[in-house]
This record gives sequence, structure tokens and C-alpha cells, in this order.
Amino acid sequence: MKKYIILSIFPFLLSCKKEKTVPVPTKAAVQKKDSIKTDEEQYQLDKNSLFGVYQLTSKDIAICIPVQFGDPDVPLSRKYENFLTNDSIPWIYGKDMKDYKYYDTISVGPLYYNKRFEDIFKKEMKDSYFVYGTRSFQKCTIKRVVFQSTECGNDYIAYILNVDKNLIGNPLIASEKEIPLKYDNSYSEINRSIKKSAAKESTENNYGFGNYNPTTYGNYKNLYFTYYDDFKWYDKKSGSHCQFPERAVFEIGTKGKVNLLWSSEMDLLGLPCL
Repeated sequence: MKKYIILSIFPFLLSCKKEKTVPVPTKAAVQKKDSIKTDEEQYQLDKNSLFGVYQLTSKDIAICIPVQFGDPDVPLSRKYENFLTNDSIPWIYGKDMKDYKYYDTISVGPLYYNKRFEDIFKKEMKDSYFVYGTRSFQKCTIKRVVFQSTECGNDYIAYILNVDKNLIGNPLIASEKEIPLKYDNSYSEINRSIKKSAAKESTENNYGFGNYNPTTYGNYKNLYFTYYDDFKWYDKKSGSHCQFPERAVFEIGTKGKVNLLWSSEMDLLGLPCL
């Protein structure tokens, strides 16, 4: 969580693969179970292969990646800035739309599509991701890349996913590797500890409506996966009071100390303009 963020995300369409159900011998099933156990023992959180996933329109769910303008340590952001400058983005330089198209204009913010942009930035991502929601997860592939660009600079790149919400629930995160995540609904004490620890640094509390109330939806050992979201802000008429939806992973030590390991946040307010 950051007190000041500039987000830029490129929407990418991801189509989810449905695996065929094939009967397997009992022995094979046992081997599969053993491999899962091994994965659990070896799993380590990789901050660079974990991304926030958000619903951007009534039909589009996407991996959203923030653009950190002026940050030399974020190569993808530098590439984005260079693209905007070299391509003389029409709405910035007062020109016609050229080969740019509006992908969506009726939801939370205008989304743009450009074939050259998609070709360049699609190469920056893997072909498939494990997408986790409030109920379960699904493996998906990238189908399209779009982006938001505003005068406030809260730009983002979005990888749009063809996710089955009936299967995974509301979308939360995407990972390059499978996470042995345990879903549970008995995290009331954990939620209170995380909220107490993270509330002061919450962008929602500092700049938004002050309603920051993280919800834990799963864990792996002492790693707790949380979200702050009402899942309706993409609809301008919904009356949502969530201005900085968030995904995060916290580590809780043996003595109860809470440590933020990773977070992803959307800036729906436009902080750079304040």
C-alpha cells in the first residue's frame, strides 16, 4: 500500500482453458496428490509473478499493472512512457485517433486498444496465468491488451481475462505459478489483526472514503491473502464508495506481528491531480 500512487494498467484479454475430464487409474491419482504435496512444501511467494486482477467493465476482468511514471527501476513503466512519447498518443497531442480505438467508454474510465501497443506489451507477459477469486481458481491465457491513459496519470495496463465468475467468484489475483491456497471463512481474528496493522498506511483511509476493511479469503501457512473491494465500482451508477481497491499478501509471525509482503492497488480517484 502506498500513500501516493500513479497507476497504469494495460488490459489484456485472457481466454480460459477448460481441461477435459479424463478417467485415470487410482495410481495416477495418488501420484497427482503427491505432486501437489511437494508443491506445497516448495512454494515460495514471488512478488514479481503475482498481479492484481479486477473487474473493469460488466464483461471484462483483467490483470491490471500500474505505470510508475519516472521510476527508473520499473522497466515496463519506462517502456510505456517511451511508447506514449514516440507514438505521439493522439488525445495527449490533440491529434486524431489514428489507429487507436475506444475499447470501453461507459465504465470507470476510458480504455483504449491499439494493435501495435498490444503486440509490444503482450510479449512482456506469460502466455497463461492461474487466476484466483473469492471461491476458487482457473488457468487462463492472454487474449487482448488494452490500457487506460488519463491527464491525471493514473494509467494502467490491463490483460483481459475470459474468466468464469461462476467458478472462481469475484476476481482477485493472478500468478505465474500455482499457489497451494487454502480457502476458508474463519479469519475473523486475522482480519482484525491485519486491519489494525495496515489501516494507517491505507490509501483508502488517507485519501478515499476511509472505509478500509481488508478481508482474508485464503492462506498458505502463515501467508494470508486479502482484498479490499466492493466489486461494483466498475459501474458508475452503482454508488460504490471504494476508491482504492486492493489485493495484498500479509505474513503473520509466531508472536502475531503483521508484515505486508505484496500489494496491488487501483487508483480510481486520480491522486496525481489532487
